[in-house]
Parts: sequence; C-alpha cells; structure tokens
Amino acid sequence: MRSGNKGKLENELVPLPFRPRSAVESERFLAFADKFLRVPKGTGARGKLHLRDWQVDIAADVLDSGARTVGEMLPRGSGKTTLNAAFGLHCLFTWGEGANVVVVAVDERQAGLAFSAARRMVELSEDLSSRCHVYRDKLVLPLTDSTFQVLPATPAALEGLDYVLAIVDEAGVVSRDMFEVVQLAQGKRERSVLVAIGTPGPNLDDQVLLSLREYAAEHPEDRSLIFREWSAAGFEDHPVDCRHCWTLSNPALGDFLHEDAMTALLPPKTREATFRRARLCQLPADVDGSFLPPHVWDGLGTGEVIPDGSRVVVSLDGSFSEDSTALVVATVSPTPHLDVVKVWAKPADDPEWRVPVLEVEQTIRDACQRWDVAEIVADPFRYNRTLQVLEAERLPVVEFPWSPSRITAATGDFYNACIEGQLTHSGDGTLAAHIAAAVLREDTRGFRIDKTSRSRHAKKIDCAAAALMCHSRAVWLGRKPRKRSRSFAA
Repeated sequence: MRSGNKGKLENELVPLPFRPRSAVESERFLAFADKFLRVPKGTGARGKLHLRDWQVDIAADVLDSGARTVGEMLPRGSGKTTLNAAFGLHCLFTWGEGANVVVVAVDERQAGLAFSAARRMVELSEDLSSRCHVYRDKLVLPLTDSTFQVLPATPAALEGLDYVLAIVDEAGVVSRDMFEVVQLAQGKRERSVLVAIGTPGPNLDDQVLLSLREYAAEHPEDRSLIFREWSAAGFEDHPVDCRHCWTLSNPALGDFLHEDAMTALLPPKTREATFRRARLCQLPADVDGSFLPPHVWDGLGTGEVIPDGSRVVVSLDGSFSEDSTALVVATVSPTPHLDVVKVWAKPADDPEWRVPVLEVEQTIRDACQRWDVAEIVADPFRYNRTLQVLEAERLPVVEFPWSPSRITAATGDFYNACIEGQLTHSGDGTLAAHIAAAVLREDTRGFRIDKTSRSRHAKKIDCAAAALMCHSRAVWLGRKPRKRSRSFAA
C-alpha cells in the first residue's frame, strides 16, 4: 500500500449501517463479523467469517469480562492472527471517537501479520473499504478519527500510547520491557483492554505469556486479568501422537487445522520437545536438546571417501582464533555424500594461535585440483578477502550469508535429510563430534543450529555449520539440470 493522502472516500463521513440490538459486546462483535468480515486467507478464504464456539469464548473474555488484560494461550495453527484482526476491526468501527487499535509483537514483521489480515478484510467489504483509508501500516477511519496501527517493537517507540485495544501478538516471545510499556499505557480510557495471545516460546524461564498464566492461577480473585488456555499440560507422559492431547490443545483440529499436517510434523521430523510446546502447549524442560536424535548421524555413515574428479561443493566455515575453521565437501546430488577436507583448531597450549588463512586458501585451491568443484560456499563474514582472492583466480565462489531466512530453510532441509536418510557421510570423527555438539536454537527470527552456549569453552560445531551450507547448495545443484554445450556441424 502506498502512503500519503488517498483522497475522499465514497462514504467517508457516513456512519456504518450497523445497529445491533444486543447490549452484550461479544454478541455485537459476532453480529459485526457476520455482516462485514470475510476470511482473508487459507481455508474458506473470501467466505463469511463464521466464528466457532471456542472463538466466541475468547471474544467473551476480551469484550465482556471487564478485564484490563486478557491472556490467551493456543498452539500454532489456531487462527490467532485472523481473530486478532477481527477484534481490531470491531473496535475500530464501533467503539466511537478516537477508538485507536494498536498491534505490537516481537518485531514489526510479526505485528504486520495481524494488520495484513485486517487490511484484507477491509478490502473484501464494500461497507468497510468505502469508509476507511488503507495505508501501508495503518487503517484510518475519518468519521471518528480512529486508527488501527502496527507499531515499532521497541519500548521507547511505544511510550505515550493511547488505545482502546492493544494486541500483543506471540506473547510467548515478546520482551518484558516492551509488554510492560504497553500494559502501563492503560488508564487513559474508561474502556480499554490489552490482549496478550500466543504460543509458549522456547525460553520457559522468563516469558510474558507464562507469567500471566502463573499469576492467574495464583490469584483467581483478581478479575482485572483473565487467562484462558488450550493445552495438554499435565499429560506430558502421553505419547506425542496421543489424539486425546491433540484434541485438548487444538480447538481448530479437523476444522481449519488439518490433521495430516500435524501428523507430517511428528518426531523425529521435529524434535519432540518443540512439537509438544508448539502444537500441544506443553512445557517440556528440554528445549535445547541435541540437533539430531541419538544414533541418527551414525546410521548415515558409509566409511567411503569421495572419489577424485567427482562433481562437488566445497564449503568453508571460517573463524579467526577461538573457534575452529572447517572445510567440508559434498557430492552434487539430491542425496549428497559428505566428507571433511580439513579442520584447523586452536591448540590447547598456544594462546597466540590464529587461523592460518593462507593455508586455508591453498587447501581450497588443492581441492579444486582434486575434484570438479561446482561451487566454493562460505559466509563472507571475516572471510570476505579470501573469497575475493579466490574469485579473482576465477574459482566458483558463492556467498552464503547466515541470514535468518536462509539459515532457517537450510537447517530444516539438513535435518529432514538426516532423518529421512537422504544423505550419507564418510564417518569422519570430527564431523560427527561437531554434529553431536550442535543444538537447535529457536528465536523470533526462526531456528538454526547453534552452540550450547556463547562460552569459548563450548564444544565446536564449525564442521556442522559447513556441512549445512554444503548440503544446501549440493542438493540445489543436484536438482538443477546441467546445461549441455551445443555443437554445430561445419
């Protein structure tokens, strides 16, 4: 959406044709949704937004309880984004003068999901779109000078808020500082509510959603806070595919949450602790377990080296001094075979040691003489000069920056390939040790392999990082048809 003045709307100063008879706000909300709102995407897209009974229960918490803060804990895939958008539009269009709605999350991209759903709902309704200006990050209702807005996810930028409804999305991962700024902005309106909704985050020690849950359990008499959850908490001893647990925690299961998608994500395709937290709203203690289940990597070993002349990808994960530097090779194939070229690690008795960069560069050149190297892959951080030198020698250098979107995809592909037996390796001991030391780290930017801690004494994972990059490019090249040179008869 472009920014700036969009001109006068057809019904800019005409009241919305909405005169519900009920004095119960949640019933007014249901009537508003039935008359004006359409499903913005997914199952039933463009059709009427029919709210389910469990969604009506949430509406009663938000709109009828009189609570200033409402916490809602649901698993992934429960339609939280669409419901948040519907709440926001109801308040924007029906709560009178200056009915400001704000959406905040861990970052503006996440907050923008609810706004995008609201924007699409407005676009699908002639009654709403003829009265509301739609901007890139804001909806404006001129009749009442009301706004629906996405705000920056920093405490300083959120100071001075004045809202009737604040939606804190993914409350399991937002910072406490940001949440408290939004929470403390209340009191300027006779009627205002903060909705903190989300799935438990990976850090179980300190997160907003679980703090609200704990307080509500300990202080049921305090009606300024309402908390509701759909979870299989208390049934952690049940198997991860227990249909009883699935039903308890997933109110949308069999409706717009498809059961085959749940089945497709069952361990070992995802870690059990992660599945339980994200899909069952259980709180397992082990959220930072090993990247791969025990014995999976060992089962992929063949003891074979990569023959000379094979078409391969060479991957470099480089460091300066403390971490090791690893050079890994993989055959170009949809099911690649991996091996280690060389690893440089700091000797325990040499505090002045530095990675021999010139030796690393020469080893890469030697690899290009030994194999048919399709690509030399590396993150340019710290090794930008090396990549420039090799590229100047006309070697096939490809940068692989560790951006969140790229690493999340590469990590998932590498994990699935290991689980499904879609790769093999030589059995190199250093590579096995680095794979075993890697954990799967999840945060607001996605998930990735990582060390167990930032300590310099943490076990190294550089071979694992190089293997991940090597696998990503080798598979991509292996699935891409090679161009064949054409010859012409004289």
